[in-house]
Amino acid sequence: MAGLKPAGAAADGAMPLVEHDEGRQTEAAWSPDGRQVVYQAERGGLRTLRVVDLTTGKVRALVDGPGQACHPAWSPDGQWIAYTHAHLTRTVAEGLENGYNILVVPAAGGEPRRLTAAVHRDYTPTFSRDGDYVYFSSTRAAKEDSVGLWRVPAKGGQPEPVILRDGPDVAFVQADFSPDGRLIACGHIAGFRDNWTLRLIREGDPPEEYPLTDTAYPMYGPRWAPDGKLIACTGYRPGDPGWGVYLVEVSTGRLARLDTGPGNSRSPAWSPDGRELVFENNRSGDYRLYRLRVPAVTFQDEKPPEPEPAEPVVRFSFAQEPAEALADLSGSGNDGTVVGKPGTADGGWGFGDGQYVQIREPKRLDFGAGGFSVKATIRLDRPSDELRMLVVGDYPVHHLGWQLYVDKEGYAWFNSRSPTGTYVGARSDRPLDLGRRVTLVGLRHPSGRVELYVDGLRQAQTGAGATMSYPAPTQVRVGTQFNGSIPFAGTVYELEAWRGLMSTGESWRKSLQEFLKG
Repeated sequence: MAGLKPAGAAADGAMPLVEHDEGRQTEAAWSPDGRQVVYQAERGGLRTLRVVDLTTGKVRALVDGPGQACHPAWSPDGQWIAYTHAHLTRTVAEGLENGYNILVVPAAGGEPRRLTAAVHRDYTPTFSRDGDYVYFSSTRAAKEDSVGLWRVPAKGGQPEPVILRDGPDVAFVQADFSPDGRLIACGHIAGFRDNWTLRLIREGDPPEEYPLTDTAYPMYGPRWAPDGKLIACTGYRPGDPGWGVYLVEVSTGRLARLDTGPGNSRSPAWSPDGRELVFENNRSGDYRLYRLRVPAVTFQDEKPPEPEPAEPVVRFSFAQEPAEALADLSGSGNDGTVVGKPGTADGGWGFGDGQYVQIREPKRLDFGAGGFSVKATIRLDRPSDELRMLVVGDYPVHHLGWQLYVDKEGYAWFNSRSPTGTYVGARSDRPLDLGRRVTLVGLRHPSGRVELYVDGLRQAQTGAGATMSYPAPTQVRVGTQFNGSIPFAGTVYELEAWRGLMSTGESWRKSLQEFLKG
């Protein structure tokens, strides 16, 4: 591939992409034929789009003028460039703009054409692999502080949602299609205490999702390699000198950080042959674009700290008919008292008003600041406009010490508490399917991290800071809140509580393989 001949490459092998274009350079995208790169140039608070010819080094203006032109993306045939534009005017005389919208412009230059027009924030566009649609992130239809994934016909038409998860600080951004067009990778966040992660999406009704990276460290801005085996992204892990460019092995989720030299590096984009990356770096004091030949890397499995020994301290089966007592199968002696007469169906129990199982002063649930796990197999048969409390740990320090429940919209939650009693929760990615058994596993890590697994799949929204120290509990209740309110309108088949963290990693890995095959 032809390329620039800069004055000299840095010690890490990265070379400046553009030698003689002043100002900040960011958000680069390689043309499908490999001969040009479009990027976002910023001067005096305005963002414009520039295109550099990689053979001659000549730079030309593509979108200029007032406003903010950003996030450029090439069409697969190389004829068009989609981008975000905003011109937030101050007076009627200036001409009122709608906000951040999606436009397309001929790659050779010409008059832009608007694809969206609304007061919403539409941004980070990308083309589908067939070029028929432009996908973009948007605040459309959001009642809370959320960003969904939308699409609009590339020739113009009505925008339509692809995936919406309305809630506080939930977002799907910077989407990119796999080379075969089967999957979408995007940056995802679910809660202000969470980190950005990479999420895989398969379109459908409902869409299927998979969290590719761990929320223990932030990763965002995914870009698929041309062979579909790797994803390049921006990321940071503890111990890193700053933000960097990471490669993710799609089949395993394993990571490798590239050496991109001093400073922070971000927003990588692949050359069409997969041999190079262009990225932005601030080693010079401001962000400029560099290109780097992709070296051979070794992907290593993450090595989490050795988990503390885990053992069950409560284990209930609800297969038998209700009696006055429910035997604890864990061997810890935490038999439950059955109050009321729970209903039975399909080998499980259902709870209504005045019906629950109570363990008074249970043994070995004084978790302190250590980790613990709560597991339940349940089924929901009908929607409900009320909370459904599955189990609660009632402690002298807080009546709602930890809980596993289903909210009014059908989302499953597991929560623990901070030392001051603040709620720290993890939520399922989507409402639980009606009429199907699911297994929920809630984990409180010694670090204060709270996670929820649904059928072995770790859910994206997690919590942090749940470091309450739990003394001996007053009670554990199954089927209602601690005071008998909020009965569980569903069927419970099994329930367990564990000291320490139950193992879920292997089922997570297998789920990734199954997701990719689907």
